[in-house]
Amino acid sequence: MLSAPRSAPAPTIAPAPTIAPASRLRSLLPSLLVAAVALGYVGLDLWGDEIPSTVPGDVPPLVHAGLVLVQALALLAHRRRPLAVFGVVVAADLVVLATTAGQLGIGALAVILATYVVVVRTGGAARLLTVLAGAVATTVVGSTSMVYEPGASAAFVLSTTAARVVVLYVLPVVAAAYARDRERLRDALDAQERLAERQRQEDAERRVRHERAALARELHDIAGHHLSGIIVGAQAATALLTRDPERARAMLRTVQDDARITLGDLRQTVGLLRDDDGPDQPGQPSRVPTVAGIEHLAEAARERGQAVRLVVEGDPRTLGPLAEATAYRMVQESLANAARHAPGAACHVTLAWTDDSASVTVHNAAPRVAPPPSAAARPGYGLAGMAERADLVGGQLTSGPARDGGWTNQLTLATDGRGAS
Repeated sequence: MLSAPRSAPAPTIAPAPTIAPASRLRSLLPSLLVAAVALGYVGLDLWGDEIPSTVPGDVPPLVHAGLVLVQALALLAHRRRPLAVFGVVVAADLVVLATTAGQLGIGALAVILATYVVVVRTGGAARLLTVLAGAVATTVVGSTSMVYEPGASAAFVLSTTAARVVVLYVLPVVAAAYARDRERLRDALDAQERLAERQRQEDAERRVRHERAALARELHDIAGHHLSGIIVGAQAATALLTRDPERARAMLRTVQDDARITLGDLRQTVGLLRDDDGPDQPGQPSRVPTVAGIEHLAEAARERGQAVRLVVEGDPRTLGPLAEATAYRMVQESLANAARHAPGAACHVTLAWTDDSASVTVHNAAPRVAPPPSAAARPGYGLAGMAERADLVGGQLTSGPARDGGWTNQLTLATDGRGAS
């Protein structure tokens, strides 16, 4: 059974762009004003008796009004073809001047408007040459027409011609130049505002990236340290489960404590993203780690089975909060790395204080047993995070293998105020 052929869908035609009524009215306003001048002149001719006695020449007033209407019609295209419109408008005005001994100025308004449009909408030497040609033509035709009028003095001709050039050309050029400068200034301010807004967006994005990097470091330091301890403690408890159940239970309690501390630290880190979190609760770890907390790190590591020795040289002093947190996280990450990559190796933590610096060194000996394949093959971000923290507070971090086959991390912080912020 054959189905009826489907008709092709009718092509869609994009709607023509609409012009706002206000913009259309502004475009028609020059023509309307000039047309009003022509109609007013016709009205004076029909209902008044002043025109024949004041305007010399044999051309009827309706012809002059028709020339002004030609100017009004030409001004309809002032936005698209300003140079052509200027030529038509000036030519019509020259005819009016030539047929009235240079005394009838009903075409002056159109010339003023056309001159303004030429300066605003054209550029380069074309606009200057066009306006200059119009001024010269008006000067020649107007002055010549007045010279042949009986009783016209040279002073009257010169003053009238100069005034006509100033009103028809000089003043519109000055006004148009001022308008162009204002438009350029507005465009420059708009461009500056757009640039400032783009800069603000880039700064905001940069701050977000920095905050994300800082949170990533915090999460890595917290989770990496405690989870490494939990893994080591769980492995030790498993090994002691059959030989020494009591010690295995003690190790499992340590694992539980580490898990609770990890959960608390993670909650506090996540709390940095919330606005409704209150102050630290009693019994919870501090939001900002300190150098004094390094002793607790060493003690917790020993409880997990790591051989950690802490040595303090010199008189300890208080650093800035960022420097304190940097030193704490460096030791935390170093101990976690030692537990992960050098299981069973002894660790030596040294805090050395001098008059102008504080040095934190964590050294682990060569591993007694090979690290698990997963730990050896998985790249980490601990060293990168430590280096970023050191750069943030103006410190210096050196990391690398030691002569005994182990690994050494050393952080040096200034205590004269440069790294204590």
